[in-house]
Amino acid sequence: METPAHEPEPPYHLLLDLAEVPVVASALRLLISDEAHEVQIRGLARDVLAALEQSADERGVLTVTLAPQQMKITHSAVRLLLNDLQREQAEEREVLHAVLAKLPDEHTMRAIAID
Repeated sequence: METPAHEPEPPYHLLLDLAEVPVVASALRLLISDEAHEVQIRGLARDVLAALEQSADERGVLTVTLAPQQMKITHSAVRLLLNDLQREQAEEREVLHAVLAKLPDEHTMRAIAID
């Protein structure tokens, strides 16, 4: 009996407002510096950073197409920055919460393997 070929998971389209883009970029840069010894994680984060440099559409929305591993890295970076911020940084925390709300839940993220 032949096993079916494993089809790659479809990409996830993260829609970011222009105010969210620099905050996500900052989170990814923080993750890169924290994970300096993890070449694969740094590479995935850099790929997402490059995607953040695209132009937004006429509504001011940037569509970032993420592979599952890139989505997991983005989620991890946003959570890391959110956990590092203090109460005085309420505006930035609100942006991070808004971005997390646009991503699948934490259980979905944990199920994604980075190989």
